Amino acid sequence: MSVFLPTTPIRVAVIEDEAILRQGIVERITSDARFTCQDVYASAEDLLLCPDLHVIDVFLIDIKLPGMSGIAVIDKLRRMNVPGQVLMLTNFDDDEHVRTAILAGARGYLLKTTPAPRLLDALEEIHIGCAPMNASVARLILDYIAELPKPSALAALTDRERDERDVLALLAERKQYKEIAEDLFMGLETVRSHVRGIYSKLNIHTRFEAEEIYRRHSNQ
Repeated sequence: MSVFLPTTPIRVAVIEDEAILRQGIVERITSDARFTCQDVYASAEDLLLCPDLHVIDVFLIDIKLPGMSGIAVIDKLRRMNVPGQVLMLTNFDDDEHVRTAILAGARGYLLKTTPAPRLLDALEEIHIGCAPMNASVARLILDYIAELPKPSALAALTDRERDERDVLALLAERKQYKEIAEDLFMGLETVRSHVRGIYSKLNIHTRFEAEEIYRRHSNQ
């Protein structure tokens, strides 16, 4: 679990029709000081009636819901200019569902088999601009990328931004943010800031893409 505690808890809305699972998710979220469970719904239609959609930071949404699907509600939220990030939590890991959800605007995609601690960390990660996904899902996303950035991609991280290069190297070693902070003698928030900069400059969204780019281009 991350040691980062935001000044204001991250506000999460849970949309899950399975009552027992929904209750378990809510209990996990409310037990962690990083979050507050702002709203809980059993359907997309109920969510869209919520009067405070614009204050929610992260929407945790199932795909298969009664009535409107979880993917369809993403488009509705975007048309309403709702700024919160969408993290899908589902049983579906096939190409069609993954691709459709990401293209619709989901910025994270986890399976319901994801351990609770990982799910909670993912809620924090998506809030700060990362794109948490299970490894199998990330592999599917990478398969859709027709061509990786040119060999000069790492040149986007200039000498002035040497710290970002160092952070990228440790990301490629699959180190956690806390470990990177300790190795580079940085604060945890500084590491997060560098990761956001790396993702933006290299036009990537996941740790797996970062690993692949570093592996292919670091020796060129």
